[in-house]
Amino acid sequence: IGEATYSEVFSAQWRYVPKTRYDKFNSKKGTVKGERLMQVALKVIPFGNSGVKSGTGEPQTTLRDLYQEIGATLTLSRLSERERAKLQEARMQVKMPLKPKERELGANFVKAFRVCICQGPLPTPLLRAWDRWKDEYPDLCENGRPDYYPANQLFAVFVLEMGGETLENATVSTWKEARSIIRQLALSMALAERTNHFEHRDLHWGNIMVTRYNSNLTFLYQLPPSRERQKSTLISIPSYKVRCTIIDYTLSRLYIDNDTGDASKSGSAEGKSSKNIFYVALKDEALFQGEGDIQFDVYRQMRSCAKDDWEGYHPHTNVLWLTYVLQKILTTKSSAIGDELMAFAETKLGQTFENTPPELKRAASQELLRRWMREFEQCENSSQVLKCALLDLYKG
Repeated sequence: IGEATYSEVFSAQWRYVPKTRYDKFNSKKGTVKGERLMQVALKVIPFGNSGVKSGTGEPQTTLRDLYQEIGATLTLSRLSERERAKLQEARMQVKMPLKPKERELGANFVKAFRVCICQGPLPTPLLRAWDRWKDEYPDLCENGRPDYYPANQLFAVFVLEMGGETLENATVSTWKEARSIIRQLALSMALAERTNHFEHRDLHWGNIMVTRYNSNLTFLYQLPPSRERQKSTLISIPSYKVRCTIIDYTLSRLYIDNDTGDASKSGSAEGKSSKNIFYVALKDEALFQGEGDIQFDVYRQMRSCAKDDWEGYHPHTNVLWLTYVLQKILTTKSSAIGDELMAFAETKLGQTFENTPPELKRAASQELLRRWMREFEQCENSSQVLKCALLDLYKG
C-alpha cells in the first residue's frame, strides 16, 4: 500500500483481543470468542546490513536509528492508550458514561500492536503485493523490487493501526473539517510535549493519515495544565466526520523513561536525564536544500530554530509543522474552506461592523485573519496553539 525511503508498507488482517471499548472500532468479530479482526499496516524495514542498500539505494537503517523509531512508536502508542484509560476513569468518577457517539480518543498517535524482528528474504505473498501496487501506481513506485535481500537479512516489522489515507490524498471540503484536523494534531502534540518533550520534526502531509466516518463522532481529550489552570481539563470536540493519525517518528526527538518501561508514567519530562533522550542528528545537507514545496522551507526553519542542537528540546518546531499543515490545507484543498474561514472571521468582528459596507467588512475580516495567522505562527509550543483564536477552542 505504500513505500518510504527505508521501508515498504503492506496491509494485512490482524487477529487480537481488544482491551478497551476503543479497540473494537474499525474491526469485526473473529472466529474465536472475544477475538476481533482488524485491517492493519505492516511497515517492513530492512536494517543492519551495510553491504546491501535499501529500496531507494540508500544505506539501510542503522540499529541505533531503528531502536529510536521502535522506542518512539511504542511510547506514543502507550501514551494514547493511557490517555484513553484516564478519560474512562474521569467519566466514571463523575458518573457520566460515554455517549453512543463519543470516543475516548485521548491522542492521535498511531496504535502499535506489535514490533517483530524477522530474518530472511521477503515472503512471496509480500512480493506479489509489491508487484500489484507497482502495476497500479507506477508513478508512485520509486523503490526497487525487494527481492534481492540475502538469507541473513534482518527486518523490523511494525504492526500498526490502519490510519486511512494520507492528508495529501484525502478530501477536505470544509473549514470545520480542516479545523478539526488541526485541533486533533495540536491537542496530541501538546500532550506529548508535556509528557515526553516530543518533537515530530517531519510532520508533512504524508505522515498524517485521515479516516472518514459516516457519523459525526465526538472525540475526548484532556487539555494539559497551564499557568492559568493547575489541573487537566476534560473537553470534547466534534470530529466533523474526520479523524487524523500521526505516523512515522524516524526524525523525532523525545524523552523516554527506560527505568519504568513507560515514557509518561512520571507525568512530565522536566528535568530528566539526557541519557534517555532519543533524537536524530540531522546532518544530511540534502534535507535542507530541497526546493519547490513549503515542506523544504520547514526543514530550514527547524535548523534555524534548533541552531543544530538536535538533542535539545525546541517545541517551536512542532508549531512550524502545524503552520505548514494549515497552509497546505488552505492552499491545496477545497476553495470553500477559505470562504468559510472568511465568514467565520466576520462573525468575530463584533457589532461595530454590523452596518459596514461589504467591501470594508471583508477588508476587516482579512486583517483579522492575518492577525490570527501571526498569532498561530508565533506560538512557542503546541499548548499555546490551542489558545489561538483561529482554533476557537480554549476559553480562558
